[in-house]
Amino acid sequence: MVHALEKLHTLLKPGGELIDIHPTTAPASIGVRVRAREIGAGWINEIDDYVEYEWADEALEQVVADGRFTLEQRTTFEFVWHARSLAELRAYLAEEWRDAVIDDLTAMRIEDALKSPERDKELIVREKIGLARYRRSDSRSS
Repeated sequence: MVHALEKLHTLLKPGGELIDIHPTTAPASIGVRVRAREIGAGWINEIDDYVEYEWADEALEQVVADGRFTLEQRTTFEFVWHARSLAELRAYLAEEWRDAVIDDLTAMRIEDALKSPERDKELIVREKIGLARYRRSDSRSS
């Protein structure tokens, strides 16, 4: 990953910007909304424990330490997505987030909350996303 960022440094013009956006290492939370109330059910875990996001952060720290880029601004935001059922959520994860895992206890909590007689209910997944702007440093030669 550091190699890719080093290569990007050579491709950017002096003073060029790098925008980085990727999930944080915090597991995405799952809640069940029943009418206006949200019930916490658990988290989406990953088979590899979100290690690729940690690696991305470490690679960015390395190119900053090497003087290739300067961190200008960093923030996080919450990305929220919805599903009508546990089956729908699992189908989405199987297609889009293959190393995601919903443990049995979380699945049980989801199913219990969805058993309520109200019609207005859904699953809500909240994922923390990191967003940062870096500027190519010109103190190093490419």
